[in-house]
Amino acid sequence: MPGYLRHSVTPPELLTIPLDENGLVDWLVDAEAGDHVIYFRGHLALDRCESGRVRDPRERQRLVGLARRVMAAADQGLVMPVQKRLGSHDALYIAVRSSGALQASAVAARRSIATRLAVAA
Repeated sequence: MPGYLRHSVTPPELLTIPLDENGLVDWLVDAEAGDHVIYFRGHLALDRCESGRVRDPRERQRLVGLARRVMAAADQGLVMPVQKRLGSHDALYIAVRSSGALQASAVAARRSIATRLAVAA
């Protein structure tokens, strides 16, 4: 596996999608707990919309699929999705490999917290 997928040091260029869904799954199989991968740089909520900055429809669909796959992996307790803000509408979207599948109660608790935060915003 290329080193940039395991321990990315230099952030990719803005609006870069460094891997696809298959690449993410391959990374999940090989990654150890604590390993991380940057799967997008930009503003995910904005850039995956038709009015966003990712203009090519195929690239946008690729981004949508990848984001959904990361969240599915998070729901299974395989990764913890995190962000690192770099500037206005510019963040690194990072998946951190967990030590294994979380218990269903931990996943449900995380969803509950996320829902409460979304409602409060």
